[in-house]
Amino acid sequence: MKTPETIRAIAVGVDIQNDFIDGSLAVPEGETIVAPFNRTTDAVRRIGGAVILTRDWHPKETPHFADYGGPWPTHCVAETRGADFSPALDVQPNDIILSKGMGQTDGYSGWEGTTDNGATLETLITPITRGQKVRVFIGGLATDYCVKATAIDIASNFADDERVTTYLLRDAVRGVNIRPDDSDRALADMRAAGVIEIDSQAAIAMLQGEVR
Repeated sequence: MKTPETIRAIAVGVDIQNDFIDGSLAVPEGETIVAPFNRTTDAVRRIGGAVILTRDWHPKETPHFADYGGPWPTHCVAETRGADFSPALDVQPNDIILSKGMGQTDGYSGWEGTTDNGATLETLITPITRGQKVRVFIGGLATDYCVKATAIDIASNFADDERVTTYLLRDAVRGVNIRPDDSDRALADMRAAGVIEIDSQAAIAMLQGEVR
């Protein structure tokens, strides 16, 4: 007997935090990603889906920071204003928060993040039933680092599970672009891993049932 299919939507917001918007590691035009991501999360919530927000949650001293030999200025130190989510981001009480980079690692990928209760992207995304289809919509900062690492990890780890589809919200990501083509290269890497590019308008139409 064939198992009935159900659809579960998940929006993953990667590191939409003050230090990446207007702080010590601000991404050019980073603030412009918030509105399209908010519109997508509203559509996800309306159909009973989940919103997962990852955050850098670094200790004060880590080899990730330039003062200790790393590549980046100090940013997103736990319990500081820089580590807070952007005030423009629509965060609701039932949203799930994953913290990453808490040890002595770079912590680029949300895949290594955990909630206070130990949940991970793997446990949160894995289909609950054999017939369930999971659509994951990813936005955030920055395209060429944490978004790339998170999207590739999700797509790669579920590559053999046709029930899970990973989408990148193209208008809800921006890159650091230390080299001018860094974001383009990151997008190519994500596509090669099976991530599908889509804009927020198309994602919302899909979620509303206008596109199948």
